[in-house]
Amino acid sequence: MSEEYNPLRKRQRAEDTPEFQRRVSAASLSAIINPDPPESLAPSFSPSPPFQPRQGSPLADVRPLSLSRMEQNVFGSRPAEDIVRLVADFMYTHLKDRTGSIEIEGKLGRLVDKRSGLRINLPVGCETVYTDDKNIRFESNMTVQQHAMFNKLLNQRVDETRRPDFRGSRIEYKHTKEIDHFYRVEGTRLRVTTDKESGQVLAVITKTKIADLNIYSPRTKLDIRITINEEQTVERPDIDAHKPILERHKDRLSYKQDLWSFDLTQVVSPEHEPGPLNPYATGPPKTLPAVTTHELELEVAQPDIWLAERAKVALNKPNNFHEITHTFLGNLRALAKRAI
Repeated sequence: MSEEYNPLRKRQRAEDTPEFQRRVSAASLSAIINPDPPESLAPSFSPSPPFQPRQGSPLADVRPLSLSRMEQNVFGSRPAEDIVRLVADFMYTHLKDRTGSIEIEGKLGRLVDKRSGLRINLPVGCETVYTDDKNIRFESNMTVQQHAMFNKLLNQRVDETRRPDFRGSRIEYKHTKEIDHFYRVEGTRLRVTTDKESGQVLAVITKTKIADLNIYSPRTKLDIRITINEEQTVERPDIDAHKPILERHKDRLSYKQDLWSFDLTQVVSPEHEPGPLNPYATGPPKTLPAVTTHELELEVAQPDIWLAERAKVALNKPNNFHEITHTFLGNLRALAKRAI
């Protein structure tokens, strides 16, 4: 029987449930998925007076209902959202037996039809996982205006979390400038990352794609792609013997909170040759023009914690796997909802 993620297997009595899980109420989960807008953006209105049925009305004898005592449903439990369950199943399946360096990212961008070059337009009214990848591609790019707007919002959150009366998790801010050089060595694509100012080599890795999941969001300007990759550290290639096939300059603003790193990056790819040149070609060499893109990615800064929670699920032990998935997706959805 194949292994499958099943949140029902971890259900236990309230007194056996870890304190953290008992604290996650319906209200707090709703706040994660759809947080209130900043006070400056919230509409101004006066609260309506309590409803008073007219004397003699059929509603006059109706007893007021206490919402705090209303059952979640007839079976007495809160059902998980389908989209959260799908993402949890995706993560559970593709994190199996992963012990190396794993990269988990959520990206904002657009799902584009390869034939028309336009964003897809499905006959659905809310977010949905898009499973047909044959005729679509994901463009992890946004406009300069969107990039500036996210920069402003995230900077505001940094300031808000630094206030003395703030009781949540603070956000740490970091600005880096790096250069990626890509090489093709014996059929393997290598990435060498250096600090732009000092020239210090920060990382030399190969990246292998494990899986990705696309989420179409018709009510927002941006869609979502979740990716899982495996990274392996390798030796730096001989730069005299190998010419880079691609170069990228990254100007990145990173905002770290809890397990997450919100990376807002401007990427410049200078004019470059599209792969090895044909030595028998005539005429001037053909090159690709310089390209500038703007990206927003949510990277899991501590993937080992997520892997550890997945291991607990497999052993049928109390865990926070679903809650981590819920928060990860909730962050992506909250960002997408704010895109202009």
